[in-house]
Amino acid sequence: MLREYYPDTGIHCGELFPQDKLMKYFLILLSLAFVLSHSSDAFAQRIRFSEEERTIIRLQDDRHGIDTIARYLDSKNEKVAWRAAIALANIRDTSARSDLINQLAKERRPSVFAAIAFALGVMGPDLRSFEALLQTNKSPTPPTDHSYDEFFIACARTMPKENVNDLGFILGLAADQSKTKSHARIVGVSNALLELGLRKLLNDQLVSYCGALGSDDDPIVRWHCAYALARTEDSSLLSKNLDIIRGFLNDVGSPEARMFAATALGRIHNDEAGKMLITAARSETEWRVRVNIFNAIAKLPRFSSAIHEVLKKAVLESSKDSATSNHVARAALDVLDQMIAAGKVSAPDSISIREWLVEYLPDHQLHEDQSIRVRSQCMIPLARLGVDDNTLKEICSYVSYQDRTAEINVWKAVGLVPDTLAFYRLIARIFTSSENNVAYVLDGLHSLWDIAKKDTIFRNQIEDLHYASMFRHMLIRFPSLTDNPSIVSTTMEYIKDPTIVTDSLRGEAAEYLLQYLDKYAYPKYHDHLISILSTIAWLKPTNDTFRLKIDNILSKAAEWGDKILFDSAGAALTAVYPQPNAHIGYVIRLVREPIDWKKIESLPDTMLIETQYGVMYLKLDTYNTPLTALNMYKLAKLNWFANNYIHRIVPNFVIQSGDNMGTGDGGPGYAIRTEIAPSRYDSTGVVGMASSGKDTEGSQWFITHCPTPHLNTRYTIWGTIVKGEELIEKYQLNDQIENIVPYK
Repeated sequence: MLREYYPDTGIHCGELFPQDKLMKYFLILLSLAFVLSHSSDAFAQRIRFSEEERTIIRLQDDRHGIDTIARYLDSKNEKVAWRAAIALANIRDTSARSDLINQLAKERRPSVFAAIAFALGVMGPDLRSFEALLQTNKSPTPPTDHSYDEFFIACARTMPKENVNDLGFILGLAADQSKTKSHARIVGVSNALLELGLRKLLNDQLVSYCGALGSDDDPIVRWHCAYALARTEDSSLLSKNLDIIRGFLNDVGSPEARMFAATALGRIHNDEAGKMLITAARSETEWRVRVNIFNAIAKLPRFSSAIHEVLKKAVLESSKDSATSNHVARAALDVLDQMIAAGKVSAPDSISIREWLVEYLPDHQLHEDQSIRVRSQCMIPLARLGVDDNTLKEICSYVSYQDRTAEINVWKAVGLVPDTLAFYRLIARIFTSSENNVAYVLDGLHSLWDIAKKDTIFRNQIEDLHYASMFRHMLIRFPSLTDNPSIVSTTMEYIKDPTIVTDSLRGEAAEYLLQYLDKYAYPKYHDHLISILSTIAWLKPTNDTFRLKIDNILSKAAEWGDKILFDSAGAALTAVYPQPNAHIGYVIRLVREPIDWKKIESLPDTMLIETQYGVMYLKLDTYNTPLTALNMYKLAKLNWFANNYIHRIVPNFVIQSGDNMGTGDGGPGYAIRTEIAPSRYDSTGVVGMASSGKDTEGSQWFITHCPTPHLNTRYTIWGTIVKGEELIEKYQLNDQIENIVPYK
C-alpha cells in the first residue's frame, strides 16, 4: 500500500511482516515519518542547478552579459557549457557568434556541440557560421548520431541564400549514400530539408532529395520531406513535381506525410491538383488529414459541385458525440465561408448552398443529432450569402440555446448582414451580454462598420437612425465602465479609425483617454495601458496634459521594470510631443523578481490538466525552461486556470487556453521571457506558451494537434502531454478546463 503512494520509500509492510503486527505498525510509522520528513520534495523533479548555471540563467533572463556567458562555453562541466550556448541562443545577440564559432571548432562533447549549433542556427543566416559548421563535418571527429539533427538544422538556418547549392551537395551526399550512412544522419538530412522549406529555399535539386527520401522506412523522415514541400510557395516548382507530392499523399504509413502533401497541393492552382484533393477528400478517413485537405481546397481558384459535395458530406457526418467529426465539419464550414467571401462561388452554386444551409436554421428542427456548435456555424456562410429579416431573427434565436460557441457564431453571422436591423440587434445586445461576450458583439459591429464604409446606402441608413453615433460614443466610453481587458483592448483597437473618431469627436476621445491613463496607472493593468497608449499615439492629441500623464506612465514603467510598457509609453510620448529625445531622461531599470531556486528545484515533475473528459498528465520541462515552469506552477497554485475556456481551437493545429477572460485578450498582468531550447514542436501533445511576440508570454498556453515545426524557436515549450494524449482531440471550442494542479 505504501509503495503505491510513496514509491520512494521502497517499503511494503504487508509483504515484509504479514504475521508480526507490532513490527508492521512500527514500520508503518517509520515509513510515514520518512515521507513527512521529505514532504517538501517527495514528488520533486530533483533538478539541481549549479551556481554557474544559476548565473547563466539569471543573465539570460536579464538579456545581457554576453561576455560573461561566453566564458562558460568551454567549461569542463558539460551542463554549464550547454547552458551557456542555450543562453546565447535566447539572447540572440549576434556579437556572440565569434565565441560560438571558436568553441565549435574544438568542441567534442555531443550535447554541447548540438547546443552551439542550435545557437548559431537561431541567430540566422551567416556565412562564417555556415562554413564553420561545414568544416566540423569534415573534421576527424565529425558530429555524432546524437548531434546530427542540430548540425543539419543549423546548416539550413545559417546558410546564406546564395549558398543553397553548397548545402545541396551535402544533402545529396547523405541521400545518395543512405545505405552506408547512419539512420540518425538521414533524419538530420530530412530536418535540414524541412528548415529549407520553412525558409522558402527549395529548388529542383532539393525537391528531388525530398522525393528520394520519400521511400525511407522511417515515417518521420517522410513527413519531414512532405512538410518541406508544404511550406514552399513556388507553385511552378511544386507543379513540376506532382508525382513526388502524390507519393506522399498516398503514404499509408504516415498520416502526417499525407497531411502535409495535401497542404502542398493547396499551393498549386491548377485542375490536376484540385482533382487530387477531391479524390483524397472522398477516400480519406483520418480526421487530421481531412482537415488539411479542406484547408488546401480553400486555396483552389474556383468552387465546384464536387467541392460542395465533399464539404457537405463532412458537415452531415458530424455528431454530438464525436469531437473529431466536429473538427472536420468546422474546417469544412470555414472553407465554404472563405470561398464565398473570396467570390469563388457562382450564382447557381450559391442557390444550392443556401438551400442546404437553411436546413440548419433553429426553427427547421432538422439535424438535431448534430452538435449545436456545428449547426450554429452554418449560419455564418448563410449570412454571407445574404438573408432577409425573418431569417436574421431565426439566426439570432440560436442565442437561446445558451451555448457560448453558438452565441459567438450568431454575432459573427449577424456582423455579415448589411442591414439596419442587424446593426440595431448588435447595439442592443451590448447591454445584455455578459462581459466576457461583449468583445464578440463588438467584433460583429466592427464587421458591419467595415461593410458600411464601402456601402454608402447602408452607411447613410445607420447614420440617419443614429446607430452609428451610438456605436462611436460606446467605443470611446466603454473602458470607463469596465476594466475587462478584452473589452478595453477591443474598443481601443476599433476607435483607431477616422470614421469612428471624427473631427467632432476628437475632443471627447481625448477627454476619456486622459481618464483612462489615471484609471489604469497600476502594474496589474499592463495590457490595458498598452492598448490605451497605442490609441493615444494614433490620435496625437495636442493637449499638454497628455505629455505630463504619459511622462508619469513612462516613469512608473521604468520603476516597475516593465520594458514593453516603457516602449509603448515612449512611442506615445513621441507622438504627442515630437521633440528629439523627449524621454531621454528615463533609463529603464529592469528589476526582475529574484529567482526562487529552492522552489524551482522542488517543482513537481508533472501537472494535471483536469477536464470533463478526464485527466491529462503534463510533464514539466523545468530543466530547459525553469522560469516558465515556475510561472505556470505559481499560477496553478493560485487557481488561475480553474474553469478557463478553450478559447481557441484551430483544427489539426492547436488548442489554446489560459486566459481567464476566455477571449484570448486576457493575461496575468505581466510578461515573462521567452525560453527556447533544442526541443521541438514535432508531435501531438507538445505544450507551448502563447505570445504576441518575443518575451510577451504570460498565462496563455496551447497544446499541438500535430507536428508544427514553424513554431520552433519562436514559442516556449514548457511541457509535454505524457498520459491522456487521446483526450486532446476531444476538446471543442469553448469547452472549459476544470483546473491545472500540481501532481501529488
